[in-house]
Amino acid sequence: MGEGSYLPYLMFFGGLILLIWILMRRNWRGQMRAKKARGKDDSYLVTNPRPEHKEWSMSGGPAELNKWQVEMLERTRELQAEVDTKLLILQRTLLKIEAAALTPDERQPIENVLQESHQLVEQGSPNFRGVSELLCDEAKKAEIYALAAQGHSHQEIAQQTNLDPYAIEMILNLRDA
Repeated sequence: MGEGSYLPYLMFFGGLILLIWILMRRNWRGQMRAKKARGKDDSYLVTNPRPEHKEWSMSGGPAELNKWQVEMLERTRELQAEVDTKLLILQRTLLKIEAAALTPDERQPIENVLQESHQLVEQGSPNFRGVSELLCDEAKKAEIYALAAQGHSHQEIAQQTNLDPYAIEMILNLRDA
């Protein structure tokens, strides 16, 4: 065998192909045994049926309304992400300001802004998804409007209905618009 012989390469690739064939055959035999154990019935597959109706869903409505609902929920998800991101940036900025050694003269002009910013960070972002779902749930909206007509405040309505106060406020503001 000379320097130009391909025999070692052929043997290597032949062995590799033989190894792959043996492993695939073992796998096929295992699959066949499992199939025989299951029987011919393919009922082992579990199906999760799609819910037909949600209280706030317009699933039985026209296609245009369904499309509008999906777009609205996507927009609220995007809006929620933007607000959460901006609150996170605000929180980090506040931490940097507090970490900086500002003199009382430097801190005094921005003190009010710092306090308001701390309050915003503590409150967190409103639940915009809850507002979108409320817009689609006529029964909940009617309940909120009835409680507001009785003279209850946003906080009281939120406690009674077990919903986010921001969502209650936004729903009531949309009614007035």
